[in-house]
Amino acid sequence: MNEADKGASWQDFTDLKGMLRALGDIARLNLVRVLASSGEVNVTDLAQALLISQPLVSWHLSALRRHGLVRTRRQGRQVYCSLNLERYRECLRLLGAVIGQAPAAVPAEDAATAARPPRPEASARSHAPTSR
Repeated sequence: MNEADKGASWQDFTDLKGMLRALGDIARLNLVRVLASSGEVNVTDLAQALLISQPLVSWHLSALRRHGLVRTRRQGRQVYCSLNLERYRECLRLLGAVIGQAPAAVPAEDAATAARPPRPEASARSHAPTSR
């Protein structure tokens, strides 16, 4: 048995499925991006940064929080949220277990930039219309 396979059970993969589903939305990925670069942020500031309504931010945060990807705390009337980095590391470990490999270690200072996928080259796509 491989190092990445240790402890990876069907329950782990069910958990992974939930985390990936929570991350499978552009608004939620943008929330994660802002939280990764800002640390702890209140919901009002997130709504302003993402140009979406505060109730919609709260709704998306609840999906991420349900799967343990975001932590929240209340201070008076304000709600502050931050990423649960341990949970993201668990998600990466489980993804590695799917293919039988341990994920490459990412230094903490590079974690935010490593999460961003590289942009495809403009020349890699052909947008020229086809004639019939």
